[in-house]
Amino acid sequence: MEMLTRQVSRRLHEEHQATLALWARVEAALAGRKADAALMRAAAGSLAEEIERHFAFEERELFPRLEAAGEGDIAALLGEEHVAIRAAARQFIERVQHGSFENEVRGLGLELAERLVSHVQKEEMSMLPALEDLLDEETDAALAVAMT
Repeated sequence: MEMLTRQVSRRLHEEHQATLALWARVEAALAGRKADAALMRAAAGSLAEEIERHFAFEERELFPRLEAAGEGDIAALLGEEHVAIRAAARQFIERVQHGSFENEVRGLGLELAERLVSHVQKEEMSMLPALEDLLDEETDAALAVAMT
């Protein structure tokens, strides 16, 4: 990927990298049939934060800007993916909170890992480059503050 110059794009990219690293560990553990309780709790906590803060920020601040700039197709696709990921995430989080670490968590965790990786790849390839072109310095600075 080309160098990211906007604060918002860089922060989203950093969050994406952290998500990919964590879910690669989750996927490896689940594929090896080892649903490590601490790792599953960490994944559930990270996922809860991601769907509450990261997704909400994109939906509230970025998708409308993308749509207004003629990038409505990608905003709509990413929004649809957020809905599907949220539904699976809520089930995963609930099962982990109840200590169900075997079959139920395994299937949901593997599904989430696949969905999250695919979603991050789409955002990295389409949304972040679009934001680089779309955001001016002032808007970028204001949105960076709104991200925290």
